[in-house]
Amino acid sequence: MLLVLAVVAVTVGLGRPAPIAAGVAAWLPADGHRVRFASPASPGVAFAEWSTPDVFTLIQAAILGFPDWLGSTSLDASSTAYARLHTVLAGPDGTRTEVSDRLWTLGTDGARAAIEEDTTSARSNVTVLVPGRLDLPSDLAIGDHWTSEGTARTWDWDKTGGAFVETPYRADFRAFDAGQGCVEIVMDQRMRDTSRTERRTWCPGAGIAEFADAVGTWSPTDAGPPVHVDADQPFAWGDADSLKFTPRAVNQLGVPGNIQLNPVSVPGLLDGGAVVAGRLQPDVLGLVTRDAKAQVVWSARPGGMLAAAATLGGVTFVTTTAKQVVAYNNEGRWLWEARLGDLSVVAPVRIGDWVVVAALDGSVTAFDMATGAPEWRADLGAEIRSPLVVADDRLLVANQDGALVCLDAEGAQVWAVDAGVPSSMAVSPGADPVVVYGADGSMTLVAYSLADGRAVWRHRVYQNPHDLIALDSVVVVRDDDMTLGVDWTTGAVRWQWAAERTVVGLGGGQRALLLADADLVLIDADGRAVRTWPHNLGHVTRSTAFLAAAGKTVLAYGPSGMQIGALP
Repeated sequence: MLLVLAVVAVTVGLGRPAPIAAGVAAWLPADGHRVRFASPASPGVAFAEWSTPDVFTLIQAAILGFPDWLGSTSLDASSTAYARLHTVLAGPDGTRTEVSDRLWTLGTDGARAAIEEDTTSARSNVTVLVPGRLDLPSDLAIGDHWTSEGTARTWDWDKTGGAFVETPYRADFRAFDAGQGCVEIVMDQRMRDTSRTERRTWCPGAGIAEFADAVGTWSPTDAGPPVHVDADQPFAWGDADSLKFTPRAVNQLGVPGNIQLNPVSVPGLLDGGAVVAGRLQPDVLGLVTRDAKAQVVWSARPGGMLAAAATLGGVTFVTTTAKQVVAYNNEGRWLWEARLGDLSVVAPVRIGDWVVVAALDGSVTAFDMATGAPEWRADLGAEIRSPLVVADDRLLVANQDGALVCLDAEGAQVWAVDAGVPSSMAVSPGADPVVVYGADGSMTLVAYSLADGRAVWRHRVYQNPHDLIALDSVVVVRDDDMTLGVDWTTGAVRWQWAAERTVVGLGGGQRALLLADADLVLIDADGRAVRTWPHNLGHVTRSTAFLAAAGKTVLAYGPSGMQIGALP
């Protein structure tokens, strides 16, 4: 109930953040700042990511102690400023071994530790500090000593069976000169019959630059464990008739366990889960969707606002307004980040072992999916706002000047034509494929040979091709009010389907799935409705609805619901 009330309060309107002392702000890194740490005493690497979240993000951030902190603190949660340090420890093979969260509240007196949480596959240890422990005073100076006291509410599942136990805490701090403007803070903390000593080195604008714990001293490193990239799992469209759809509550206030989502791109699909990059809240959320109630199991903060995202081979790539692309694995551990020449607003695509990102400056850049190393770059000279298409180891890119360019897998130009400002495109299967191209507002389709770019046919369809869906025997043209089946070889319209208004579609083989106002509709390559499933996605539009399919799963998202379709 507490979470529901908090969500309602946030939805009504967030309060203005509390004032933060300039002295404390100077020590904190930018939102989305990341650093790897390594220790000679540990074979693993710690991947740390800073964020400055609001209470809405924290409610959904999978921090176990946050609901208890909300009920225990006297602070106004919606107007409090926060700093979060989320750390994932990975072993030598890259497997996640531990996750830790440190949440500070920021006020005029400094940064106070509110939650400390450490989780492994076997146990979770959570400590909620009330009042928060003063880790970083606003007037910090070399040689300072200070003490912070209060109540620690601890949760250790093995010892308490899931109940919080209250224990007085006292922490004594000392500040030493660490050089280069940095300060080393040593903390001696006692909680009843236990004590621990920790050392943290804070540097201006960088946060914690080094720390020591029971394991040893952790320092920044550029090295990391290997990154595993999976083969993509295409959806079995031949079995789509057997899909069973079940609802998952999202964006529904008052529903227990409700999740608030606002995807910036088509959600990514993982085995039994999904990844959503947020448009309004700049967070990447990893969801478990196989259960009756969808749950957030990890969250990440790429930095800036999020512009586009795609999940490819089990890795999620997110582009941001900071002109970066950031990669996360399927456990929420950030893998790498790379600079872009400009903002990228279209979803990245995969070609071989490279992820390709197109930007508004007309650049197309391929990065190694595992390391983020740039492999090649092509310059198309004008904004790229239309989705990229990969077919037969070739990359098709259309820019806002109307140029359709075909690149090979190494980024070299194969051909280019003046095709018009893009609406959508699709590539036929078979030995001699064609690229069917729809220019925005033209209501005309043009087919180009994938091999050399020569025009094969041109046909007026009298529909705006919002989606072109490649089936084996026809290209499906979806306009809002009409769906057509167009012959790949001639451009002739072979059938029309207009039973319902649709807003998005996808497909393959001999099946296409259309999202209509009230139903999900499966049609075959002859334009016949094979099966329909009612949905609870709310008032769907082209800007608020998404369809995704991979492996044995289909995900349908709308402004007030989500449907998960599973194959037997």
